Amino acid sequence: MKYGFYLILSLLLFSACSNDSTLNPQIKLKSDLYQLAFKNGCIDCHRANATVVGPSWQAIAERYASAPIEAIKPQLVKSVLDGSKGNWLTWKGGDGMPPMRNRVSNEHIEQLVEYILLLKRVDAKR
Repeated sequence: MKYGFYLILSLLLFSACSNDSTLNPQIKLKSDLYQLAFKNGCIDCHRANATVVGPSWQAIAERYASAPIEAIKPQLVKSVLDGSKGNWLTWKGGDGMPPMRNRVSNEHIEQLVEYILLLKRVDAKR
């Protein structure tokens, strides 16, 4: 699975450097969402497949893979907006994430949470 990160990174770099209008729309979407995460500072603490300060996006996706997106998305959006503590006890003793309400727009948070939740579902279809 660690190679998946490098594949995604390669695809993101390729799509960022490409002006080709025939580029796969899924690659473009991943690139756009990565840029959104970068722009909002999410990657300061999170990565797709690696723990940095907070859990990886893949770990979050795996934790909620069996929950319907419509049911879990509002809960995760609220956790990002308001901050959270104690949800990841195996990570830094359960230290939480600060509230992002004043740093990241609701629209961006919703887009990024949905992207994270879709990660495991996309892997399962392969």
